[in-house]
Amino acid sequence: MHKIKWLVIPLSFLLLTACNKDNDEATNVPNDAPTQLEDETTAGGNGTNVTNTSAANAPFKFTHFSLDVDYSDTQSFEVEYENEESGVEASIGDDVSGEALNGNAAYDQLEPIFKSFTFDAATAEVDVIAEVMKAFELEDNYQKFELDIRFADGTEKEYHEQK
Repeated sequence: MHKIKWLVIPLSFLLLTACNKDNDEATNVPNDAPTQLEDETTAGGNGTNVTNTSAANAPFKFTHFSLDVDYSDTQSFEVEYENEESGVEASIGDDVSGEALNGNAAYDQLEPIFKSFTFDAATAEVDVIAEVMKAFELEDNYQKFELDIRFADGTEKEYHEQK
């Protein structure tokens, strides 16, 4: 009986972890901004729809966007966005205003901002930082700016500035 107890406890934790739903997942990604490309193909002559994931068809110019702007040791502004095969995750954390959004609420706020971006992987770092700061209406009295982006073509860029 003692050996069974040591087996049941870890299995219980595994079960609880597997049942935990990630609150950052956005489920209301609009159909006009597909995260997956649907191709009509003829598989065996029956016209079956096959879904192929393609980062090039992401709704924005990037598939990952991670922003962290630190104003002090206790105040920062953070944005996390990931568009992967398993789904879209989005979150916004603003210690300055006390706002924290996850999932659909975060995606709804990020979508128009992301659509307004004009930069790409070839844009100068100073221009990317300026555009992001303006789009999120952030104060420029920050101590540290960190932005990591994976563009739809797979290019990964890091933008850093410290004052």
